[in-house]
Amino acid sequence: MKSYVEHANITVIDAEHSVGLLLAALPDWSIRGEGRTDDWFGKPMRWYHVGTEESYITIQDGGEGEAGTWQQPWIGVKHIGIVVDDLKKTISRLEDAGYPLDHMGGEHPYRQSAYFQDKHHVQFEFVEYFSELATERNDYQL
Repeated sequence: MKSYVEHANITVIDAEHSVGLLLAALPDWSIRGEGRTDDWFGKPMRWYHVGTEESYITIQDGGEGEAGTWQQPWIGVKHIGIVVDDLKKTISRLEDAGYPLDHMGGEHPYRQSAYFQDKHHVQFEFVEYFSELATERNDYQL
């Protein structure tokens, strides 16, 4: 079997907000599991597995403090990239749901991307590819 990323786990303050962003962007994703822990290191915590049958992102609440923005040099995950079929429709769904576009990705003939972040500064890059060829999609010299 080929290796792949099965899931990532993100801790936030308001899990429903972050789950809402993912579900607004990705109509083929769903909450595939959820639960609650009454004592997660002394705090209650609710978690959601949001994704497909193959992979998902865990969004859990119980976080404290504030993460830096993508423009700051803090250590951690800067964004998570998700491939979509139609970037314009994805942007429209997110904006209609109240999630503003942060910025567009750079110019490239074989891909286009848009960045959105939730209120916790968790950033998601939504990418549409215009080629089936990996050599064109992954050309970083253009």
